[in-house]
Amino acid sequence: MTRIVTERDFRKPEFANADPADYEFREDGAVVRKDRWQTAVHQIRSLVGPKGREFEIADVITAVEKLTVSWSNADPDDFQEAPAFIDVKLSCGSVLKRLERFGDKYAWSFGSLEFVAVDFGADIVQWTESEVAP
Repeated sequence: MTRIVTERDFRKPEFANADPADYEFREDGAVVRKDRWQTAVHQIRSLVGPKGREFEIADVITAVEKLTVSWSNADPDDFQEAPAFIDVKLSCGSVLKRLERFGDKYAWSFGSLEFVAVDFGADIVQWTESEVAP
């Protein structure tokens, strides 16, 4: 090579032509793109849908849930058959993880919430068995 060595020759390849304004330091000191979360959502959307340029984040979440979680519609008749630990989706859209069964009710240990059979199909719209704790 006949050119003169420049400061760019000492850069890491992934930052060779990068604009410093597009980057920031993460808590652990690593240099990362500022738009990494937005970029990740677009990558996930391209894998799971919905198709097209315009989309809502909620639609991406729904598509991911269909692939990763097998939700069952909540029915009061399911209550007696449900396992010891369940995750539930509430009518407001919230998801509560690891409700534990105590006799005729489920309790959520992170709050003072308790659910009984009549809540299946009402406040609880869907449920799935919780993942086994490590």
